Amino acid sequence: MLEVLKYYTDSPLRNFTYLVREPNSNKTLSIDPYDPDQISQVLENKSWGLDYILNTHEHNDHTCGNDGLVSKYGAKVLSHPAGLGKIPHASHALEEGEKILHSPDGNSYLKVIYTPGHTFAHVCLLQIENGAPYAAFTGDTIFNSGVGNCTRGGDPKTLYETVLKEFKDLPGNVRLYPGHDYLKNNLKFSLSIDPKNQAAAQALSKAEKLKEDQEFWTTNFSEERTFNPFFLVFDPKENLVSGIRNKMKNLTLASDPQTLFIALRSLRDKW
Repeated sequence: MLEVLKYYTDSPLRNFTYLVREPNSNKTLSIDPYDPDQISQVLENKSWGLDYILNTHEHNDHTCGNDGLVSKYGAKVLSHPAGLGKIPHASHALEEGEKILHSPDGNSYLKVIYTPGHTFAHVCLLQIENGAPYAAFTGDTIFNSGVGNCTRGGDPKTLYETVLKEFKDLPGNVRLYPGHDYLKNNLKFSLSIDPKNQAAAQALSKAEKLKEDQEFWTTNFSEERTFNPFFLVFDPKENLVSGIRNKMKNLTLASDPQTLFIALRSLRDKW
């Protein structure tokens, strides 16, 4: 089984960086490195090298660790094809469905999926264990109780299509590894739209009991589908629809999932 280490970077945008290790080959990958010194310290403590860097997309807060880590470890930088020339040191264009860090028996690997929307150079990774999805590294596509914005090179309709295609029907036990910790703020937004969502209220209560910037709740997709409004649009309840309409000041707003998703994204941009 792949070993996954999750690190909070204490950055202004509350980034997460991940290290993934394949124990048989001893190959190590860093996903979205922010602080090269933080990652180097972990690697040195564990006597690990760094073979690969994968940037989910081209925004600087997901790539700013590349220079230091490439200089120190000579790591190969992997990205969406559209990230070449935008992401520092990116030299390998990932193919959709490509397998990374695959174990010798073929039972464990990371699978690349193209996920346009936040930007058009975005990839996510599915951790596959024994032939089934185990976790998803989602960059700025899916957050806890939210999705990424589309204001810096993206498109909300495209993001909706990505969520529909790649994440709507993922097994509920799949763990969510997002690119940022926005959990509490996103839950407060969810409750501003639908104050009667008890799952969101309970989730916020749980999140507020965690030690600030030290403890982080790794949700799964079953949990997200109870309080993440961008998943709730696929089977919208009247409270959610009316909440969106009230906030948009548009009582005739259609209640189909795509329209609600795009309206939610617009509301979140201004919230």
